Amino acid sequence: MNKKTNIMNNSYLLTDSNILLENIQNIATSLSPNTYIIPVLKDNFYGLGAVTAAKIYEPLPFVKCFAVAHLTEALALRESGIKKDIFILGNILPFQIQTAVENDITMTIGRTGLVSEIADICKKSGKTAKIQIKIDTGLHRIGLEPGSDLDSFVDEFKQNFHWIIVSGVFSHFADLGDVPRVESQYSLFEKSLNTLKDAGIDIPLKHISGSEASELFPQYNLQAIRLGRRLIMDHPTKPLGNIKEVASWRTYITNIKGRKKGDNLGYGGKFKLERDCTVATIGIGYGDGLNLDLVGIHAPVLIDGVRCPLLACCMDQALVDVTGINCRVGDEVTLFGYDGKGGYLSSQELALMIGDYEGCGLTSAISYRTAILFD
Repeated sequence: MNKKTNIMNNSYLLTDSNILLENIQNIATSLSPNTYIIPVLKDNFYGLGAVTAAKIYEPLPFVKCFAVAHLTEALALRESGIKKDIFILGNILPFQIQTAVENDITMTIGRTGLVSEIADICKKSGKTAKIQIKIDTGLHRIGLEPGSDLDSFVDEFKQNFHWIIVSGVFSHFADLGDVPRVESQYSLFEKSLNTLKDAGIDIPLKHISGSEASELFPQYNLQAIRLGRRLIMDHPTKPLGNIKEVASWRTYITNIKGRKKGDNLGYGGKFKLERDCTVATIGIGYGDGLNLDLVGIHAPVLIDGVRCPLLACCMDQALVDVTGINCRVGDEVTLFGYDGKGGYLSSQELALMIGDYEGCGLTSAISYRTAILFD
């Protein structure tokens, strides 16, 4: 058992709480005093642990509410004692509405007819429901399109306004590399806001920007920005310099063996050694979330502060070239992050090696077999 982490797992993902807090405070100081932050805690906060992160963030005055993707994620936060508003970014399913209302979960209106469905549940329970209105300005996942969709919503809302509280209106940019499209989407969003205003619908909170939009187009920050990746790592290719990575994924060496030139490693002998070398087996594989594309390009891990290439990977174990490295069975291996000895391997760097845009995809892929820890 590792003394520092006091766990029995083969691996652990360790988040530095101080850096997590420092990151969000750095972002807040760069914003207008009238702009809030909405932490996006979906997918268990990209694998880092949503409940603990929410408890760190909730006392902060500039944190307006929390966003998640699914009702189950919202319920987990509510059941853990989170009091601030929690809203679901996607359309809620009809059979989930009653539970959302009972637990004071804010629902997104991303299709026509949903307001009436929610109101019907509210009438039976005698409770009101909070909603945020999603405007489809071009991403075309969910949302009310300006025009007939929005007009239908206005009619529905006016028929059911006793039961429905509008807490916000939002949209999402589709392609931040296409500036004219960004401008067009924002124009559609403004047009939709005016439609709602003209209909007499009060809108307490307006937001359109996520992490990257808030970095590249701060003029669209409005009253709030929704942040997921930006809370835990900087922009992958255009870093602003005030955000540090917060998480380190570590496992252990389980075996060390000298291997000969020509030996085949892994299932099907896919990797053939081109020289004599020392090979370490580590206690995780693709079943734990180790990215096979990283293995395929022999991306590095950190052992004793040194970058060592991955060689092959099975479901529960992987092989690493440790030739000339001072290591033994039980030593820690850092897949990304900080190694505790001054070494650092950026998850953003690794993600870009395989053409992935954001390193949080690596954290999100980590399986339940990894212990999730904060220090």
